[in-house]
Amino acid sequence: MKKITLLVIMIVTAFTLNAQSLVKYHGEVNAGYSVGIGTFATNRVNVHTIQGVDISKYFSTGVGIGLDYYHELYEKGELVLPLFLNMKGYLPATETVSPFFSLDLGVGIGLTKGVDGMAGFICTPSVGVKLSHCTLQVGYNMQRNSEYGFGYTMGSIQMKLGYIF
Repeated sequence: MKKITLLVIMIVTAFTLNAQSLVKYHGEVNAGYSVGIGTFATNRVNVHTIQGVDISKYFSTGVGIGLDYYHELYEKGELVLPLFLNMKGYLPATETVSPFFSLDLGVGIGLTKGVDGMAGFICTPSVGVKLSHCTLQVGYNMQRNSEYGFGYTMGSIQMKLGYIF
C-alpha cells in the first residue's frame, strides 16, 4: 500500500511540476469612431476597455465597458454606456502579427437626458490585426433600442485603434 501511495504521489508531482498555466490576464483599451449607416444613422465616438484572459495564443475573452458619444442624436450629444462580453479568435502569423476576429455581445444603457432609461442589445462583429501590443480593427456595430413600444436599430461601420497590456 505504501508503494502504491508513493507511486501516485510521484506521478502527480511529475505532472504538476512541469505544468504551466496558459491562461493569463488580458487588458485592452480601444478608441474609435463609428460612421452611422441605415435609417437611424448616427455617428459616434467610442472609448472602451476590456478586462479578461488569454485562454491560449488563439483565443481570449473578457468583459468590456465603455462610453459611446452619439454627437448627432437629437441635435445634441448623448452618452451611452456599453456593457459587453468580448471574444477574440487569433490566427498568429508571426510572433508580433496576428489577424483576429472579434465579437462583442451586450447591452447599451442610455446615460444622458435624451436617452435616459433606454437600453438595447449591442452586437459588434469585427476583424483586425494585432501588431505587438497595438490593434487595428474594423467592424459593424449594431445597437437595438426601444422606447415607448417603438423599437429601432442603429447601425454603423466602426474603426478602432487599441492597446493591449
